Amino acid sequence: MDDVQTNRLRYRGYRNNKSPQPDRVISEVGAGTPGGEYQRRFWHPVAYLSELDKVPRRVRALGEDLVLYKDGTGTVGCLTLHCCHRNTSLEFGIIQERGLKCCYHGRVYDADGTILDMPGEPNAEHMKRTLSQGAYPATVFEGIVFIYMGPPERIPVFPLLDRFKLNGVSIRPGLRLPFDCNWLQIKENSLDPIHTYTLHMIPQTRGYQQFSDEFGIVPLFIWAETPAGCMYLGVRHVGDNMWVRSTDTYGANLHMISSIVETGRQRKAANAPFMSMWTLPVDDENSINFYLSHVADDEKMPWEKRREIEQFGQYQGERPYAERQWIPGDYDAMSSQGPINPHSAETLGTLDRGVVMFRRFVREGIEAVQSGRDPKGFFLRQEDVAPTFANDYVAAASEAGANPDDPDVQRAFAEKLAQQYLSQPPMTRWPK
Repeated sequence: MDDVQTNRLRYRGYRNNKSPQPDRVISEVGAGTPGGEYQRRFWHPVAYLSELDKVPRRVRALGEDLVLYKDGTGTVGCLTLHCCHRNTSLEFGIIQERGLKCCYHGRVYDADGTILDMPGEPNAEHMKRTLSQGAYPATVFEGIVFIYMGPPERIPVFPLLDRFKLNGVSIRPGLRLPFDCNWLQIKENSLDPIHTYTLHMIPQTRGYQQFSDEFGIVPLFIWAETPAGCMYLGVRHVGDNMWVRSTDTYGANLHMISSIVETGRQRKAANAPFMSMWTLPVDDENSINFYLSHVADDEKMPWEKRREIEQFGQYQGERPYAERQWIPGDYDAMSSQGPINPHSAETLGTLDRGVVMFRRFVREGIEAVQSGRDPKGFFLRQEDVAPTFANDYVAAASEAGANPDDPDVQRAFAEKLAQQYLSQPPMTRWPK
């Protein structure tokens, strides 16, 4: 590099863009925004069922303030926060055998927002036929409460994925993991796999074992679109084996990962899922991760240790700032990009292909909604729900070719496996 070029690249702070901006089309989630209308075509987690007790729970989702409750019949309701009568907050409401009663004037609302009672109102019967409280459909899956905030005339099924019903694998709800940043920088992280070699290897070098040592082998990556999202495959040559790890995203808010303690030492066509994680866009600058742990009946790791490594580095309140600086985690890497990542200041490279792919996926979903079509990951019938692709495939290194350390050989092997996955999804290979 000549002196002129060297000098041009040195001390660039003064000349850098002083006002970088985010891509607001794909990052914003408020009602009426392109991204917000797209997000409203998916089921979003808002609470754990265990959090609904004797009083309502105030929540925020997609920039809207809401209240959740579970009435005496066990029905879970989701209402807009302020009573449609005089705007009193329903977080102070009184849970009934059926519905929620406003503390101020006693109107009782059913889970769908219809008015069940208007004490003392002479015109109650007419008003009950013409008025209602804002409400959203709610469903409960494996201890997590989900709501659908889109058009009520086209409510999708809650997708019961192939990985949710495997013999020999149980499901346990996880923890609430808040992030003070935009949803997009959390979700696209799942398709940014080189960080598993860098960020997630820092703990090992500084005294904490989180991921297996084999994640420290520099991988080769390829990316591919799936029927409901995107996936990557990372290839590592481990001993006499070729280990291919895949992670996939599903719709706007869900991604699945395979084991973070996999070593690639034992050959297998499919392994038990590890985690399924939904990201709730609370608003443009705040998010919450809700997740399920998939636990194989023969898993050797004690549950307490498993839960510890799942949550390590995943939220701010877990560890002091000084410790987070010494051993940063996903939370620190993603939230430090800013409340909304200023995308115009990025300098993307070849290994950011998954990030670019996911952003394109979101943009295409937004365009589909704007043109009156359903985005990928939206299903009206359970029989149409697409498969998932997160897996660990470990085969003899000889399957890859004569020289399994050759990047071209690894790439061809991964591309072949990706096509096999798309025709025969990994979970179909799980022992029945």
